[in-house]
Amino acid sequence: MTDNIIIRPWMLTYTIIFSLLSVSFVYNDFGQYAMAFTAFQGVVYFVIFTGNLLFSMSYISPFIRALWKFVFPLVVLDFIGTGIIDICYGKHAHHSTPALIVTACVIDFVLFFPTFRAHFLLGYGHDEV
Repeated sequence: MTDNIIIRPWMLTYTIIFSLLSVSFVYNDFGQYAMAFTAFQGVVYFVIFTGNLLFSMSYISPFIRALWKFVFPLVVLDFIGTGIIDICYGKHAHHSTPALIVTACVIDFVLFFPTFRAHFLLGYGHDEV
């Protein structure tokens, strides 16, 4: 853990924008998916926001590091699982071409990449992240 908190402005900006997008993601899930799934996604996005904020503020303790060794794989699995669920059961699932699905998956990955990197570094990175 660092004694001085070093703020990463780019990550803090990304965290704020991503948290606003997350609210819209969860809001769009209401009525489309079961309430339990939507609530679970809300919890996942809260964990993602927390991890992004911890990383943007460079706050890493041994407890956070140990916890994120468990959280990071869950975030990745949730990303993959919800992508599959959305492709199969989403609002536009049966109207999409394979090219559109691949394009949407690439865009999603690019959107989530800073989150994946931040959460990986929280759990497995060096002490000087």
